[in-house]
Amino acid sequence: MKILLLPGGVLAALLLLILPAFYTPFAHASPSVLSEWNAPKPRHLPLLKSALQRPTSNEKQTDLWTPLDDQGWRPCDESSKPPLSLPEKSEGYLQVFLDGGLNQQRMGICDAVAVAKILNATLVIPHFEVNPVWQDSSSFMDIFDVDHFINVLKDDISIVKELPDDFSWSTREYYAIAIRATRIKMAPVHASANWYLENVSPVLQSYGIAAVSPFSHRLSFDNLPMDIQRLRSKVNFQALVFVPHIRALGDALVSRLRQPYKNGAPGANYLQETTDVIDKDSAGKFVVLHLRFDKDMAAHSACDFGGGKAEKLALAKYRQVIWQGRVLNSQFTDEELRSQGRCPLTPEEIGLLLAALGFDNSTRLYLASHKVYGGEARISTLRKLFPLMEDKKSLASSEERAQIKGKASLLAAVDYYVGLHSDIFVSASPGNMHNALVGHRTYKNLKTIRPNMALLGQLFLNKSISWTDFQQAVVEGHENRQGQIRLRKPKQSIYTYPAPDCMCHV
Repeated sequence: MKILLLPGGVLAALLLLILPAFYTPFAHASPSVLSEWNAPKPRHLPLLKSALQRPTSNEKQTDLWTPLDDQGWRPCDESSKPPLSLPEKSEGYLQVFLDGGLNQQRMGICDAVAVAKILNATLVIPHFEVNPVWQDSSSFMDIFDVDHFINVLKDDISIVKELPDDFSWSTREYYAIAIRATRIKMAPVHASANWYLENVSPVLQSYGIAAVSPFSHRLSFDNLPMDIQRLRSKVNFQALVFVPHIRALGDALVSRLRQPYKNGAPGANYLQETTDVIDKDSAGKFVVLHLRFDKDMAAHSACDFGGGKAEKLALAKYRQVIWQGRVLNSQFTDEELRSQGRCPLTPEEIGLLLAALGFDNSTRLYLASHKVYGGEARISTLRKLFPLMEDKKSLASSEERAQIKGKASLLAAVDYYVGLHSDIFVSASPGNMHNALVGHRTYKNLKTIRPNMALLGQLFLNKSISWTDFQQAVVEGHENRQGQIRLRKPKQSIYTYPAPDCMCHV
């Protein structure tokens, strides 16, 4: 048998043709083979060395953990108003099909309730599409307490868990194979209330049912009646609670973060041993860090993350396969992107931010994230700065995690729950989880640190900056980014900025 030896250039060309096959959407958050050939090294070594040797300031620690002052804003109290009776007759059934991850679906649910109210329609519990990346088939009822949802909203709209037999034909599969008169496919992004009245009401009146797909981001944040805006917030902050096993696991993780388990790893019965009441006077405090640094985000940012030529090639190939190379940021240099704050913070950079703000190696840090691009090699720097860092896997036994294993939405739900109950929440980059928790914690007046991405980008570009100057710039640049109320501006999301629509100034 003859073995054909190819010249080096030809072999390289063949590799370039073959390698894209490995970069499918299903490799979404996993480190690529190429990036692991060159494990990323610290990019800000002088700052890192200084941060590891930083002294602890008790005064600064006290300021960090001090809860937010009363800002004069409260969730609007509607309890004194008598509930309005629902119209005697519904116009028909409203179905919506929601794509995206947990928090995009959460916002879609709130919008669906609002649209059902606008149309005087009966809402069918929303259908969740299977995410093509995460391959998670979890349904509404797998994630949210459906009976609680229906009960909280019983005076606002009619809701059914499933369609009656007369409409059982209206399924996802039915709409997938042909054009159907009952499907509204062209709802514009951020559509007005009038658009739904003019385009969906006639379908309801003619057929008794209307299915809107796609539906994500299909309702405006502006020019809506105040009762509709407050209904959206009622859904988000009151009606949507996670199923009991998610809440139980979340409570257990919060308890373990506040009162560390002293006898090694928790056992399978720890959930049953966890009490609902936590003595906050004696309990420890913790920070939740939402670290979204998956391959998808790294590639789409078009930034350089220090993994060398191998990583650049891997991310370029991923961009080509997923977006056919059409990534807006690709036209800018790494320096331009960083100076504009358009690069997600790496684990190393978010660690340096927290260290500069005054958190030290005694800080208990909960890492809320899916798989980090680059794996442990990339997280190791963050772990050096914060050795008491925990996550779901380190805090819960395999038996406790069995119900959520491999289910991205349920894993995200646990992280959301822990993030909502933390003393401080910080997100390494904007996104749906960041936006949802910023809004929810604003509603509850809880401390939330929003990284100043443009400032940090410029600071990290300065390779000669001293730790003292870096720390001073970080502290000054984040004085007013720790949970202070920001009033919603036109076109901004009510779910990120609940004031003034859903909060009242007292």
